[in-house]
Amino acid sequence: MEWISPVSTALGAVIGVGSTLIADRLSWRRERAGQSLDVRRQLYADYTAALSRMRTALNECAQADIPAEERPKRVRELFLAPGAYEIRHQLAITAPRDVVEAARAAFVVLRDTRDLLVDGASIESPAYIELEDRFDSAVAELRSVMRRDLGVAESITRR
Repeated sequence: MEWISPVSTALGAVIGVGSTLIADRLSWRRERAGQSLDVRRQLYADYTAALSRMRTALNECAQADIPAEERPKRVRELFLAPGAYEIRHQLAITAPRDVVEAARAAFVVLRDTRDLLVDGASIESPAYIELEDRFDSAVAELRSVMRRDLGVAESITRR
């Protein structure tokens, strides 16, 4: 019976160390999940802000009196300036598929708007107005999937 005491001590030590390791591992997972959520939240905010800046720049181009020969270059420069291309690449490796697809859909509408303006359309153009409406819908959907991914309640500002 001399072996019961050392065995019970060793068993207690194993249980104590094991439970500490499990608790540390769970804590580490929670931290990683929180960090991942923070990264996505920041990327989502950066991307939607970049889309907004792109839209504003394109809208200003549509209203501006830019000479026809300068217009394509100016529109393309303003389209690239906010950095949405770069952020989209970050989203592609960080965000879930539905967010990436919604982000691409909103971007494509702006790209179509850019192409329309390069071809000489104005703010009164029916095609331009239609793209503006499509962009509003695409961004509303993008925000919805982003909020769902972040676990945030539905927005009260839905269109």
